[in-house]
Amino acid sequence: MPSEQFLAIQENRRSGLRALRAALLQVHKEVIGYDRGQYERLYGPIPAGQFVQIVTEDAYFRWLDPLSRLIIEIDEELDSKEHHDETCRAVAAASEKLFSQRGDPAFCKRYQEALQDESGVIVAHGQLMNVIGQLRQLT
Repeated sequence: MPSEQFLAIQENRRSGLRALRAALLQVHKEVIGYDRGQYERLYGPIPAGQFVQIVTEDAYFRWLDPLSRLIIEIDEELDSKEHHDETCRAVAAASEKLFSQRGDPAFCKRYQEALQDESGVIVAHGQLMNVIGQLRQLT
């Protein structure tokens, strides 16, 4: 039977991963909202019920794929029974890299535009950076 300390450490890691996932989802939501406005300025209003299809199929939104994949990786890690320091740090590092100048160039360019133009993205970004910093401190 696992020790109380082991279980506490696992819950701490799981909580960190959940917090990172929530912060990434908030960034995703804010960026999608911003990008939808940009898309509609270029192509006109998106008909009700077609937004999800457009986001998943239109090349305009492909730049979001690295963020979506990162969220999926965290979901997969949360599905596992044990969480290891290395995994938590690796996920935090991948998140940090994606949102830096070292990340995917297409993502970086469009994300920086959203970050400069949309206050909701700025707030979500700040929260994300706080969570990443906390997750990197897990031992």
